[in-house]
Amino acid sequence: MMRTRLVMLLAIWTVAGLPTTTLAGERVKLTGYLDYRKGSFLIVDAQRVQVGTNTQFKGNGRATSIQTIPIGYEMKVKGMRLQNGTVAALEIEARRNGIGSTEKQIVASTDKAEKTWVQAKQVVEPGPDGKQVSMGALHDSGPQVERARKIVNRILPAQVNPMKVRVYVVDNKEWNAMAMANYSIYVFSGLMADMDDDEMAIVLGHELAHATYEHSRRQASKSQITGIAGQAAALGAGMIKNETAKSAAQQATVLSVTTFGNAFSREYEDQADRVGLRYVYEAGYDYTKAPQLWRRFAAKYGDQDQVTNFFFGNHSLSTKRAAALEKEIANNYRNPADLPSKAPK
Repeated sequence: MMRTRLVMLLAIWTVAGLPTTTLAGERVKLTGYLDYRKGSFLIVDAQRVQVGTNTQFKGNGRATSIQTIPIGYEMKVKGMRLQNGTVAALEIEARRNGIGSTEKQIVASTDKAEKTWVQAKQVVEPGPDGKQVSMGALHDSGPQVERARKIVNRILPAQVNPMKVRVYVVDNKEWNAMAMANYSIYVFSGLMADMDDDEMAIVLGHELAHATYEHSRRQASKSQITGIAGQAAALGAGMIKNETAKSAAQQATVLSVTTFGNAFSREYEDQADRVGLRYVYEAGYDYTKAPQLWRRFAAKYGDQDQVTNFFFGNHSLSTKRAAALEKEIANNYRNPADLPSKAPK
């Protein structure tokens, strides 16, 4: 019955002008946000979504129709992948992206962790023996910070206010970075030393997608990860002499917030790859460097599921990751009508 219904809907959908011979036959379910409008396309979960004449729609708030869905609204899309990579939408659901109690607590926890690290002027995490370990000195100004901030501001999607984003550089030779739920972003100096701006944009786009797609909140709701940022803040409090700041750090919650150890699920890591690549593309950076970049990470850290480096924390094997991104490029970035929002600089 389900297959018959899909075929019937697609037959109706072709009234919009795409013949059934263009169907690739892959069923697609997207869960994400409306990040961009590109001509006739909606961009959801980094995918080009095409609306047909009889696409079914359900919305709330300001989303009274497909045409009125605001950028940043939560989206669910069911459809079929066409041979040109486009997703033919059969059903679209859009709703306002509210802030629930779990998200508020996660943001509060990351606020406290950030405050702890800034006041201590270094990032502190629990070590394997339970003792605090410094990841490196923390900088909020200087040439490296300005370079990272410029890249971040350029790749930010429209729904994120640049004034609410803070960028820091951590003195550490490893290749690592993190964007926390409160939009504080941390970049290791080793990453900056070894990568050009295009590669930096790919790294930061991935991390930014974790924040914009609220992966901490989503995993918290599924009880998939335990709090790390709150623990880090509490440990870091021992390095702070100011009693008020120390108290605030010690009270940081242990609600599902990931730090440089990266405990995001494979599902969310893969989504961060897709969405981050879209941010890079729209900003006019060279997105085609992404597959080879992951191969560089594999050469440095090894092609395995679990490595200290954040890019491999419960992520697909880097070889599979590179192949997945090559598929993303073929599906979503080969259409001349889908030009980047910003010209390359």
